[in-house]
Amino acid sequence: MGALLPSMPNLGAGLSLNAGARIPAGINYEYFFDRSRVINAMSKAKRAALYKGGSVVMQIARRSIKRQGMARPKLQVMNENPDQTIRDLIGMSEASGNRRQANQLRRRLLEIQAKAPSAPGTPPHTHRGNLRDRPGIVYAYDPTSESVVVGQGSPSIAWLAALHEFGGTEQMIGWAWIPRWPRSYRAGIIGYWRVGRSPKRLNRWEQTSFRENVPYPERPYMRPAFAKAISTGRIAKEFANRFKVGGL
Repeated sequence: MGALLPSMPNLGAGLSLNAGARIPAGINYEYFFDRSRVINAMSKAKRAALYKGGSVVMQIARRSIKRQGMARPKLQVMNENPDQTIRDLIGMSEASGNRRQANQLRRRLLEIQAKAPSAPGTPPHTHRGNLRDRPGIVYAYDPTSESVVVGQGSPSIAWLAALHEFGGTEQMIGWAWIPRWPRSYRAGIIGYWRVGRSPKRLNRWEQTSFRENVPYPERPYMRPAFAKAISTGRIAKEFANRFKVGGL
């Protein structure tokens, strides 16, 4: 979400704010400031100013997003199955008859779900840290506009970043967990994925007719970070005394 300003860095979250547009821009890792193509593309002063400016906005945005619900160490079964969601693991534990493990996972899931979301108009919370720092918010050089773009480093959750920044509604589809051993299965599990996405283990899930439109109020974090970086003079400080104007 960038603000395209003359002679200023394009600081945002992978989207353009021009005329209210919400166009994914993406972050190209090949244009990180330590890459040779970036080092050779501009003067040392300009590179330093853009690098520092991007870093300032990134840090402000990251710190504004609080981690909630997953601060505790992961359970052993979560470490052993890093690609499975907690809901998946509950179903697997129930199916195998491991009630103690299933109850531990339920308590952990409730800890996450019980955390109240951030107030509308304030930066969102993050459970796993993906929105903030895994890889979360990063920045890179944009050779087209000769600026720096600050934004979400994971293409897989760019949609969520945009949804938080601008608000909107997301349609979710319900999927039912299919137990391996039905007799040991005690409670039905329905998981929801947004349209176009599906569980990783499709052989253990079956799509249902359940549909739910989930509203997301605006919880901007990139625009406020950019505004704060400007209002506090931190960006201006990085550009100060680095350039000469009119031969002075």
